[in-house]
Amino acid sequence: MLYIDQFVYKNKMCHFHPLEKVIFAFVTILLSVTTDKMAVHLAIMAVMLSLLVFKAGTPVTVVGKLLLAPTGFLLAGGLSLAVTVNVSAAGMLVALTIGNFYLGVTATSLALATGVLLRSLSAVSALYFLVLTTPMTDLLHVLQLLRVPAMVIELVMLIYRFIFVFIETAFSIYAAQSARLGFIDFRRSITSFGVLFANLWGKAFFKSQAMYNSLLSRGYEGELKVLSPEYKFSLPNTLLFVLLELGLVSLVFVV
Repeated sequence: MLYIDQFVYKNKMCHFHPLEKVIFAFVTILLSVTTDKMAVHLAIMAVMLSLLVFKAGTPVTVVGKLLLAPTGFLLAGGLSLAVTVNVSAAGMLVALTIGNFYLGVTATSLALATGVLLRSLSAVSALYFLVLTTPMTDLLHVLQLLRVPAMVIELVMLIYRFIFVFIETAFSIYAAQSARLGFIDFRRSITSFGVLFANLWGKAFFKSQAMYNSLLSRGYEGELKVLSPEYKFSLPNTLLFVLLELGLVSLVFVV
């Protein structure tokens, strides 16, 4: 089980109908990418993170750690948007002289970078809400309800399973190398990492082939038969999502 999965299967919103959460999350993502109101983006992040922490019971530290990776990537991208190069320092809030050019930040570029950053973070928070409250089996159930082709659903299922095979193989190789002092210093660590990377793909491929052969031996004929859990729509939960979404949409016209 992945680190995230242990929280996904234990959260307090796990029993909600997955279709309710999928619709709520994707409508919110659509709202976040179609509006440029910063207040709306901040409200989306506040709502989604509050639902995760207070409604679903996901630890704040877990949510914070998971947000670090996309936030760092987005900050790097936002920095490239905020910094401009010009032959004149006119209009720049902060400028650094490099030869005959000026490297600095203008009010327009700063506003653009801030808008892109907040828009992306609001969409990421909505996606994290869905990912951290809905197990993969429930998402596959939603795909079945939406009449997605069986081949697409099976590809999603197999890719998800191969992630575990890939990680398990990598950790097995890493444990064997560590037992032989393969990471005792920087030079050996680089060498061991190269060997790990080179052998990982081959071992993962053979394990995937073994898994496919095991499916064939159990009567696999091109379609995986999986029992889906029975869910019922809850009026209080639906009202909660509808009211939150209406509040976010109304905020677009207020601010």
